[in-house]
Amino acid sequence: MKENELPFGTQFSPNIIDLQDVLRFTDENKGKTIQDFVRLLAERYFAASSTPEKMAGNMKISMTSYGIVTDGEVGFTDLGRELLAIQDEEELHAAFAKRILLHMNGLKLIETLHQLDLHGETATNTSVNNALIAQGFLLRQTSNNAQVMKLWLEKANILNGWRINEGKLSELIGIESGDIGPLRELPPEQYYFLLALCNASSDKPLVATDVRNLATATFNFEFEEKTFANRVIKPLQAKELISAEKTTEGRGAKPYIVSLTDKTKKEVIEPLLEQFKDQVGSPLVEAYCKSFAVLREEIDSEDRYKKGLALEAFAIKVMRIIGLDFVKTRYRDIQIGGAEVDVIFDSSHLVYNRWQVQCKNTANVTIDMVAKEVGLSYLLKSNAIVMMTTGHLTPDAKKYARRIMKDMNLCVLTLEKEDIDDIIEKPTNIVSILNAQAENAKRIKLL
Repeated sequence: MKENELPFGTQFSPNIIDLQDVLRFTDENKGKTIQDFVRLLAERYFAASSTPEKMAGNMKISMTSYGIVTDGEVGFTDLGRELLAIQDEEELHAAFAKRILLHMNGLKLIETLHQLDLHGETATNTSVNNALIAQGFLLRQTSNNAQVMKLWLEKANILNGWRINEGKLSELIGIESGDIGPLRELPPEQYYFLLALCNASSDKPLVATDVRNLATATFNFEFEEKTFANRVIKPLQAKELISAEKTTEGRGAKPYIVSLTDKTKKEVIEPLLEQFKDQVGSPLVEAYCKSFAVLREEIDSEDRYKKGLALEAFAIKVMRIIGLDFVKTRYRDIQIGGAEVDVIFDSSHLVYNRWQVQCKNTANVTIDMVAKEVGLSYLLKSNAIVMMTTGHLTPDAKKYARRIMKDMNLCVLTLEKEDIDDIIEKPTNIVSILNAQAENAKRIKLL
């Protein structure tokens, strides 16, 4: 399962089918062609439908997406065979839920629900989809993939509606939802070291430098040797994710010997870290779930990292209002405080467009800053640049932007301090603000 996808679930929810029955039916029809299997599914489960084969086809795709049956000639995957062997219904749903959580981005869904609840936002089909889209998930706002996953997790009592059953989650995989965020937000050097330690699969303590070398070889990540203990070993030990002690043998500096703690069980933590590999060191989800008013306060924070993150989340929320699809953050470096952030969006309304958003927490946006974005637009194949700032563009920067729009097939839009205040007061103001700038751009580009 890719890091930005949820399994396709259309016509494969416990509201429509019984998992035990589907597994037995599939076992009875192993070896059949997909066409024959779809026809049999249509007869068994969708005979009353006006489009039985279409619905059965969706069900087969979903069964493949959930990793139960193989592509091509119908047969079971390892998961399918494992589930088929379970006779007890409660045990079956628990095993399926555990697989969903650990290997199908289910923990990303749980973390998203935890953050929505933490910030007082009601979880609904729409708000959950929007929060997942903001993380880069390939979903439409009307997609039912998250909703189907919710229904399967409900069968194992992990969820009750969109509410997390913390006791059941901890019982099933050994962690609570509140433990997920800290793991997701580990700095890269701690993250890759911990993942390498998980990958080493050793029941015995390992030399920390050996694990560090494994992380470098596996993930192409370079560690600072002089600060390695202070930046990696000691913080992970303080978080109770590893046990560490120095050896007493030999001469010279004594290396650390490390091992996983009970809290960091490999069968849970490794899949969790894999799910969040694309979000190392990024608490973006938490920021995105905050209201515009809270983000406004944080944008004015003295903490450069907090204000940079808040402006990024604000940009994503605003661009989503006008129907743009979040693609990714192009640049976000936690080591420099996150003060400069760029976000990329795509739009496919009638024609395809790519937008790049540059966020600046500075009093003045200069001509050099705009020129940098213009240069990057060639690499990113962007059609529109949005300069978003808590301050203002200098006169020279505005003049340069107008010149670029006159000479190139590129639109440069600006959201300055007053615009941000207007959007926070009434988020839909973004439409009139950008419409006015689009009209101005059209006048500039007149032949």
